[in-house]
Amino acid sequence: MAFKILTLDGGGSWALIEVHALIKIYGENAKGHDVLKDFDMVAANSGGSLVLAGLVENLSLKQILDYFLDEQKRRALFSPTSSIIDRILSSLLKIGPKYSAAAKLPAIRSLLPRTGNQHIEGIAKDIPGPSRKPVHLMIVGFDYDRNRAVFFRSAPARRPGWGDGQPSKASLAGAVHASTNAPVNYFDAPATFPEATGRRFWDGGITGCNNPSSAAVVEAIVLGANPAEICVLSLGTGSVSLPLAPAGAPPGPLEAPRENSNLRNDLLKLATAILDDPPDAATFIAHAITGADLRPEDSVKSRVVRMSPLISPLPSANGLKPPAQWSIDQFKFLCSIDMDAVDALQVTYVQDYCLAWLDDQAPNQPIRPNGAKFDPMHPELGQPLFSEALKAWRDLVAAPALVADASEPGGLA
Repeated sequence: MAFKILTLDGGGSWALIEVHALIKIYGENAKGHDVLKDFDMVAANSGGSLVLAGLVENLSLKQILDYFLDEQKRRALFSPTSSIIDRILSSLLKIGPKYSAAAKLPAIRSLLPRTGNQHIEGIAKDIPGPSRKPVHLMIVGFDYDRNRAVFFRSAPARRPGWGDGQPSKASLAGAVHASTNAPVNYFDAPATFPEATGRRFWDGGITGCNNPSSAAVVEAIVLGANPAEICVLSLGTGSVSLPLAPAGAPPGPLEAPRENSNLRNDLLKLATAILDDPPDAATFIAHAITGADLRPEDSVKSRVVRMSPLISPLPSANGLKPPAQWSIDQFKFLCSIDMDAVDALQVTYVQDYCLAWLDDQAPNQPIRPNGAKFDPMHPELGQPLFSEALKAWRDLVAAPALVADASEPGGLA
């Protein structure tokens, strides 16, 4: 029987994309538990952990989308830091924190009135997955003092000879607070919460798990899942992919510049690197672990299906063009929007591009891009359009060799 995993990337306000993808699959009035019951395991990081928490809260998908579309809720999560020095550095040098970590925890709790203060351990005991066992939940964080990844689990992950993965005593709101606490250029201090007994945390993206799909596959194997029966639906928050300008030449309007290496630029790259390559690497690693024995004649070429908009120009007769009939200026503005995306105009741009992606007017992020040339519509592995990714997922979980009873209720069967 298939072991189905849902993973939710980090990405701040851009996590609205993941909710839109779920709405496309289930409908906006579907409740969180309706989604969770379709999976044996759900793993999330940062902005994706807030989506997961809304599912646990059993809100409708429309209500979870409101976490990111309601400006008052958005600004409560991204409350400005009180430090004048931080504000000056951020304004003048574009380096340094902009938001208050201390103000974020109560904002998260306000979004989770029923479950926010419950311990993650056991929080899913009444939410059965396809196997009728409770769905296994995992939120990724980074232990600031121990310099180690930390996994906030709803249940143990242990097997003889594999060690003992402890469930977490953290509250759901506390785990989300830890996982969403991007450092350096975003929040002004490590995340803390009462039940953490003095421990401090940064965003789980620091661990390389901004896309938690590879970590989730390993967790599933520890839980006893057969790699050949694991199916992963990996939802992302968008990834910018521009062709690199030739060395020594000025970049074209849709090319990535070759930036000078200096202290400011290098610090800025390090501050934002948690959102960069891991989304590509993690899904391919998950593919490699789970996909070794797929047959050439199978209609689905991977047990991992990636759904995330690729913010990329497309080849045209005249070189490159933005997708979805966007102008070059509009596309460049979208590429410049940071993960916090607090301003209403920024959120409008993110949502509009997301809707274009869902309507196949913008490319989908592949598992492995075209290595021979820049061509987002012809990847080596994965689906270049959302509709193709959706079909691949439905075909995957409905395959008789993977699912004993494809008629079982659920939004994806």
